[in-house]
Amino acid sequence: MRRRPRRGTSLVEILIAAVMLTVAVMGLLGASSSVTQQMGAGRRQMVAASVAQRRLDSLQSLPCAVLSAAGSGSGTSNGIQEQWTVSGSGATRTLQLSLTVPRVNRAYRYSTIVPCV
Repeated sequence: MRRRPRRGTSLVEILIAAVMLTVAVMGLLGASSSVTQQMGAGRRQMVAASVAQRRLDSLQSLPCAVLSAAGSGSGTSNGIQEQWTVSGSGATRTLQLSLTVPRVNRAYRYSTIVPCV
């Protein structure tokens, strides 16, 4: 009587499949960590841009004489430190705004030109 070969998977095949699955899961975990960090940085930059827009709008609404007299200033909004300077004379003023966001190693800088009529 001849023995038929057994059909199924061997222990070696199962171990190889488990190692491959582990490598794939570890890769996904690493990618998800990176995506989470990037989403947090994007959110902080969006908040900084919103604060900058509000500050620049409030400064642009001032008359040029008041704006020139102000020169520079600082403040805090939503935990973000702001520093701005006003430069220029004649028909235009240049507003430069620097924002320092907590837990970020760099400052965000924004600038705009205000026409004086």
